[in-house]
Amino acid sequence: MRHEDMQLKWENMRAGIDAQVDLLAQAPRALHTEVATLLDGPAPSRLYTVGCGDSYFCGLAAEMAIESWTRQPMEALESLEFSRYAIRTAPEGSLVVAVSNSGEVARTVESLRFAGERGLRTVGITYNPESRLASAAQHVLKYDYRDVGFGPGTMSYLASVLSLLAVGLRVAELGGGLDAAGVEAELSAIEGLAPVLAETIAAAEEPAAALAATLTEDTKVFFLGGGPNYGTALFAMAKMIESARHNTVSQQLEEWAHEQYFCTVPGTVTVVHAPEGHSVDRAREQLRAVRDMKGTAVAVCAADDEETKALADVVFPVPAGVPEHLSPLLYCVASELISYHFALANEKVMLGFDDAWRKEVNFRQIFRSVIPETVPGLPAAP
Repeated sequence: MRHEDMQLKWENMRAGIDAQVDLLAQAPRALHTEVATLLDGPAPSRLYTVGCGDSYFCGLAAEMAIESWTRQPMEALESLEFSRYAIRTAPEGSLVVAVSNSGEVARTVESLRFAGERGLRTVGITYNPESRLASAAQHVLKYDYRDVGFGPGTMSYLASVLSLLAVGLRVAELGGGLDAAGVEAELSAIEGLAPVLAETIAAAEEPAAALAATLTEDTKVFFLGGGPNYGTALFAMAKMIESARHNTVSQQLEEWAHEQYFCTVPGTVTVVHAPEGHSVDRAREQLRAVRDMKGTAVAVCAADDEETKALADVVFPVPAGVPEHLSPLLYCVASELISYHFALANEKVMLGFDDAWRKEVNFRQIFRSVIPETVPGLPAAP
């Protein structure tokens, strides 16, 4: 679908939220099989994921899983940060994986072009294999999903995360971080979350509608997350902006205490992603502080985590036992439904695209931005 032909229908977003269950059940193994045909040895010296908006956030969401499988650090970077800065020092043998649903985001396309000039290996992940991104990439991983029409990305985000996880599993195979049995175990674990995702959506419906009904355009809304769910918090912010043009703020779990805490007052809504894992203790402290400042504390946490639930005014329960490195696949649901219900109840037009000029300027900034011939001082390919 061309961007110019988009139809702004809220049923599209709702259908996309629900269709994620089938996507999670069906896509992981097919994506990994495809990646295995694209990438052969040697293992990359460093893995970069790049993108803008959701396509950047998905790299942050996948980072913990990929590092645990490959046993090496990776970098999830916003496209400009890679194409104009990090590319200068990227080591030889690096693999640059660029994500763009449309395949036409200028900064992400240039990331692959400049990476190619450096002699780095590149993979483009996209829904559009005829795009500029696909043309710029050495290898193209096309993800697929049932197109339900334009809306704030839900399936596209999940498909992007799953695609990066598939790349991470393949890199782990090449580098010896996982053997065939280990890859199979991880794929089975990811696929096995599909019915859990269905439970998560069903459980989130009522609290999302109720919380959304309390929000106004002037309500301060903060989304917090640490580790892989910092990406989830950024994604949550994006859904509120895209669906309802609400000036929501995302923040890293720790940094909230150093910044947005001071803006927390009665009426402020703070959503804390608190999965079972390395930072649930800090998430509980932040929830307690929100309440101390008379704000509304919202927890997205395991359904059996009574300690965390007791610290929240609103709870979005996620079935227990989800490993933290895979939690972004489920913990994104709360914000999807909050933003959907808020926009629907307030009769918002997604992205403000009832304003033709706003839409025109947006497309100019993202899709028609000038891509320079090269970056000054870019090291030559070996």
